Amino acid sequence: MPPRIQNVNAAGTGVGAWFESLPPITRTYAASLFIVTLLWRFGFVNAMWIALMWPRVATHFEVWRLVTNFFFMGKFSFNWIIKMLWLLSYGTTLERETFAFEPADFLFMMLFGMGCMLLLSLALLFGLGIPMFFMADSLIFMLLYVWSRQFPTQQVSIYGLFKVLAFHVPFVFVGIEFLMVGAIPYPSLLGIVVGHMHYYLTVLYPAIGGPRMLVTPRFLKNLLADAGVGRRVNTHAAPGQDAFRAFGGRGNRLGAD
Repeated sequence: MPPRIQNVNAAGTGVGAWFESLPPITRTYAASLFIVTLLWRFGFVNAMWIALMWPRVATHFEVWRLVTNFFFMGKFSFNWIIKMLWLLSYGTTLERETFAFEPADFLFMMLFGMGCMLLLSLALLFGLGIPMFFMADSLIFMLLYVWSRQFPTQQVSIYGLFKVLAFHVPFVFVGIEFLMVGAIPYPSLLGIVVGHMHYYLTVLYPAIGGPRMLVTPRFLKNLLADAGVGRRVNTHAAPGQDAFRAFGGRGNRLGAD
């Protein structure tokens, strides 16, 4: 089964307690997606104001589009709910377990993903003529892919119909999307490509003796620490070394649930 969102004790305060129980970065991103969708639903936000339109960015310097496109997934729908559940499930597991000691690494992974997706969206636009107006779906699919690499042997139920290993889940969902829509699901494939880039640079390449190519900037760790998330880094430590490290490397689950 996919990772479950923590249940709220009956003596708690319901939705509020559940929401506060979510890890801070996943919680903030999920809340932002919900708020932007709600503002769009009631006409306070025009989707065309926040969509990624490279001509507008280049000629009118509307640089906010480089960020805002990651905060809209379209109207409230079954697909919207599914993607939000993916974020709350897989994002929560990554932030709580894989990046438990370094939440800044989780945020940096998302920022890395956003940057790579922006560059690849240019390639899709000018190479294939495919515009990527909104990439929240791709960013969430990236989290799903990274989760599937970190917990590859976990059994996952696909809509209650059959079970597969987590390792294969991203490709199963891509196949389902293709069959349902009848077109290549470029947003999901973009998430897989960028997710694998991050996993290769941070896990696979170092595992074969290569240097760790992506290192979270010290200022980002301290910025989050000042906001009450994570710990501050000793500014006098040598580059690549923190003042304290619980263990070397990233934890991985040893067996299936």
